[in-house]
Amino acid sequence: MTAARVIRADDLRGAVRFSDLVEPVARAFQASSAGDADNGLLVMLPADRPTDGDVFVKTSTLRGHPLYIVKIAPWFALNVQQGRPQGGLLAVFDSRTGHTLAVLEDEHYLSDIRTAAAGSVAARVLAPAVVDTALVIGSGVQAYWQPQALYKERPFRTLLLWARNNAKATALAARLADVLPEVQLRVVNDLEDAAGRADVLLTTTQARDPVVRGAWLRPSQHVTAIGADDQTKCELDAQTLQRARVFVDARDTAAATGEVYRFVYAGHYALADLAGEIGEVLAGSVPGRTSDDDITVATLAGLGVQDLVTAEVVLRVLGIPTNP
Repeated sequence: MTAARVIRADDLRGAVRFSDLVEPVARAFQASSAGDADNGLLVMLPADRPTDGDVFVKTSTLRGHPLYIVKIAPWFALNVQQGRPQGGLLAVFDSRTGHTLAVLEDEHYLSDIRTAAAGSVAARVLAPAVVDTALVIGSGVQAYWQPQALYKERPFRTLLLWARNNAKATALAARLADVLPEVQLRVVNDLEDAAGRADVLLTTTQARDPVVRGAWLRPSQHVTAIGADDQTKCELDAQTLQRARVFVDARDTAAATGEVYRFVYAGHYALADLAGEIGEVLAGSVPGRTSDDDITVATLAGLGVQDLVTAEVVLRVLGIPTNP
């Protein structure tokens, strides 16, 4: 048996970009909605408080594919405060033998860029055809990636940035200036006003209570919400869901996480109200936008099958055989 390859985060950052994952992630959305993928999820809260840190363990198999994966993705506030990477790894196994093919010590990098890829796919099928102004809410890692993901599908002229910490929003604007040189970047203080001006809203927070209100929204807007990935988090209020055509990565995942979970449990929304899954829109079995006036929402918690196709890209780029 060939020894498993161990790949470090710096090598992964040099080898794979988020744009490499967009089409594989689009296919993964469809495979999941078609019932060809198994997506497992275990959420652990090992820190003293949920806000201090969490660990997501995701698994996936995909029919007809030669590998399966187990991903351990921790996020701890202390790492953010001290400016150091998160931990985590993606373990890749041979579907025929169960042998370990590779251990990708990604420091959350692969999770970050596959989430960006999912944002691109959501924009492709749900954002207005023309986007002039976007708004990103938050100042963390995904606040850096999601504007790039949107720009790939809908190049926009102006990006508004809002965060609870104005200094962090300003620092994020400086980072984004290097990767979005054609975009005007403006840090804003009035979130309600910015939400009304934006064609697309990107919510990327760790919020435990809604930061976007449905009363602020107007016809034709799109919201991609990627922060509420467990039962304790919620970025959108009930009225946002009620006013919008809401799409998810998977119904069962949405039923257990974020704003959908919270407001179904509270009796303010129903799973039957969901417009569909992103994979169904890509497959043409469910319509995305039905008119120019639609308000659309993609609330995404992530799927193990997205990590599986990410692993396939990594192994292909690095020349690691999947059938040793």
